[in-house]
Amino acid sequence: MLSVYLPKTIEKQFLDIVKNDYDGNLESAFVEFLKIYKKYGWKEQLLQDVKSVRAEVKRQGGISQKTIEDAIKKYRKEISE
Repeated sequence: MLSVYLPKTIEKQFLDIVKNDYDGNLESAFVEFLKIYKKYGWKEQLLQDVKSVRAEVKRQGGISQKTIEDAIKKYRKEISE
């Protein structure tokens, strides 16, 4: 059995969703959650990666506007070939 700790407000909200949208069927609710995670979970990973890159760039002193524009031009050229 899986157990998950949720703050009381989130737990209540989750249980209300299970009750109202899944007729109280917790298993069905988890199955749908996992489908959504599989479909959209990569976006959360991408967000964390972008934050990490931004932090590293900031730590190293930033990046110039020209460097950004040159990178965009290079990328667009590569995808159009």
